[in-house]
Amino acid sequence: MKQAVINSYAIATLSLLSAASQAETLNDLIVKEFEYNFALSVVLTDTDVFTFGFHDFDPNQYFNLSNEDIGTADSLDLRKEIKEFTLPYSFDLAENETEKLTYRFNGRFYLLGIDQDVYFNEEPIPDRSKEQFIGGYNEFEVEKQLTEHFSLSGALGAHLIHYKTDYTYRSDAITALQPILDGALINTSAWALLGQLNAKLKYLEQESWGKWYLWTSPHYFYGTGWGEANNGNVGKPEGWYWVNGIKVFYDVAHIGTTVQSFYTSFSRIDIGGDTSDPLNTTNYYEGSIGWLMTPPFESDWIDNIGIGLTINYGSDLKGGSLVLFFNQD
Repeated sequence: MKQAVINSYAIATLSLLSAASQAETLNDLIVKEFEYNFALSVVLTDTDVFTFGFHDFDPNQYFNLSNEDIGTADSLDLRKEIKEFTLPYSFDLAENETEKLTYRFNGRFYLLGIDQDVYFNEEPIPDRSKEQFIGGYNEFEVEKQLTEHFSLSGALGAHLIHYKTDYTYRSDAITALQPILDGALINTSAWALLGQLNAKLKYLEQESWGKWYLWTSPHYFYGTGWGEANNGNVGKPEGWYWVNGIKVFYDVAHIGTTVQSFYTSFSRIDIGGDTSDPLNTTNYYEGSIGWLMTPPFESDWIDNIGIGLTINYGSDLKGGSLVLFFNQD
């Protein structure tokens, strides 16, 4: 991810000028852009990895700091250009008490929109880029209770993602390339099907005041793309990310059947493959605090809802957001 844009058509276009010397072709650049886009959508819609909110801010301004790794004016502008909605769900399918095994079906439905200006040198009017991802992820998980505190789980799942781009030429910077780029890289659409493997090792402590746990969770995904874009040649997205973190739930009040809790989490995320270049890093950190409330009725869909804030440190999307929490566990 570059400073001004996520999917930088400007940089891809300017790179064509040196394509011959770098032994790269226009097709290579287009394919790699689609691989980056699909891989990025997987990471940005996993709520254990990235958290977006309804109001973004630069923590330096509010906490009297001067640390560019925690937020800048450019990263704040970039966060404001991204809109994300994720609806997670999870169902227990069966339990084997003898073997201490639990079988689950997990998933999430997600929407990701990126609406940004694309600036070129010495061009007073920027072009306009709109990108939309609509996707779904489902997985089958098996969890083994190893001891009173330790559990180990593994899951196999798949993402189905539809990507659409709408690009408006408002400057003269790349209008000469419009016949080449339209339908191949921009003003087009594509699909991707990605298989994903992940595991989680968890240490949980139940306390009189609530609970806390540590976890480590590697993820790997690989797949293929197709569609109208670039005559169907949109690459084979591949990437991985590894999350290590801690979560704390402090029960503050019990009102009837409703439990109100103070929630905090901190995690480090290492990323690689097609995920690291768009975010311009190989690792970053996220911290969250918030207030959670369980619903006053029984529900298989809603565990809790809440409000809080989250801060991202070390990626191109560094900064803070006010967020609505849903089904934090």
